[in-house]
Amino acid sequence: MFYGQFCENIYTAKGRQWCAPVSAQQYHLGGEVTFTHRLYRLYHFGLRLAAALLPIRTPHVYAGQQALSQWLCEVKKQNLRTLLVVSDPGIVALDLQQPIIAALHQQGVNTVLYSDVEANPGIPCIEQGVSCYQQHHCQGIIAIGGGSVMDCGKLIAARIARPSKSLQQMQGLFKVLRPLVPLYAVPTTAGTGSEVTVAAVVSDHQRQIKFAINDLCLVPKGVLLLPELTLGLSPQLSATTAIDALTHAIESYIGINATRFSKAKSVAATKLILSNLPLVYQQPNHIDARMHMLWAAFYAGQAFTRTSVGYVHAIAHQLGALYGIGHGLANALLLAPVLNAYGQRIDAQLTALAQQTLAANSDAQDMRAAIATLLHDCAIPSTIAQLRQEDIATIAKRAIAEAHPDYPVPCFFNQHDIETILYSLLPQQQHSKQTDEQQSLTGQYR
Repeated sequence: MFYGQFCENIYTAKGRQWCAPVSAQQYHLGGEVTFTHRLYRLYHFGLRLAAALLPIRTPHVYAGQQALSQWLCEVKKQNLRTLLVVSDPGIVALDLQQPIIAALHQQGVNTVLYSDVEANPGIPCIEQGVSCYQQHHCQGIIAIGGGSVMDCGKLIAARIARPSKSLQQMQGLFKVLRPLVPLYAVPTTAGTGSEVTVAAVVSDHQRQIKFAINDLCLVPKGVLLLPELTLGLSPQLSATTAIDALTHAIESYIGINATRFSKAKSVAATKLILSNLPLVYQQPNHIDARMHMLWAAFYAGQAFTRTSVGYVHAIAHQLGALYGIGHGLANALLLAPVLNAYGQRIDAQLTALAQQTLAANSDAQDMRAAIATLLHDCAIPSTIAQLRQEDIATIAKRAIAEAHPDYPVPCFFNQHDIETILYSLLPQQQHSKQTDEQQSLTGQYR
């Protein structure tokens, strides 16, 4: 109680209007309170102050019918003669990058295409992009693709800015600390929000982990929201990437570091996703709904880049690193189970979110039901096909290591809590085997 009141007194004494006061209840510690947890909360309080005080840049957004021509004017003003175009084989196969490249060539801007970006890009993928940039004497980067492509573009720019520093040495907070070359993002999925965040994620395949690099300079200079580039997405990919954005919005909202600004962005994103994802899933060529989804991902990115995420992401990153599961799908598989594991401890936050996105008399149960319905309607599986029982302890351990202390979660899970969530997601055959083993063990002690 003293600690929570301490946080409240210090923060409200600042008299700031751009952040909501922190209540003692907001900084509750969940179940068993340990000294380590209290230290984590003190660290989270520091992160909250830093997010409020640090100048997190919002990229210039180019949207609407004149988006591309307005961005080209900006490129010409900066006298950029050669741009590295970062993309992936799927984008190139659909020729989605070609209209942008052709427009650049018409303006006398040369381009070099680097399209070897893999899903969950690894360190060698980034380093190859750095070499490509240097060999062709590029002066800026435009990343055209989903979260993996945009993160790759950001990390190439970071390595160009810090040539003597490895990606491993940049892991964590504020390890780049250099201005980047001009960096632009063109999201072709509506999900990751990487186009507006201070973070980029890379896979270390040797250690079988994913890690994040976070720095203010990683926010792109500009973003082009071109809904026509998302029309070719399959319903399933549209759904999983959108639920990634929904996860950003919800984890940002329920986390203890949520502010007025982040909550407003989370509400806007959640409302847009609940309204437009079913439409996009059923009518993939609905251009207005596609545009709304791009804005939803952008708003959700604005929210979580100031407040961070939680256990859904902590576990999802391990599934991506170990099994190669796409990040959006991993989040979609985990969102409902993690929210259910929180139980009543997040009911107040979910009720507030429901009342602003569903109906004025809605509650936490309505919010959970709306999420469950959305997942069902988008054919999200209820189990993880690749998940193996023997991996669960390792996944849980790594998820805890990622979440603690960096994620300002609403309450703390332990190893057993996360293992329980994962056991509930085992394929039916393995889950039945685990249940039989537990019953057998229980019988031995009767």
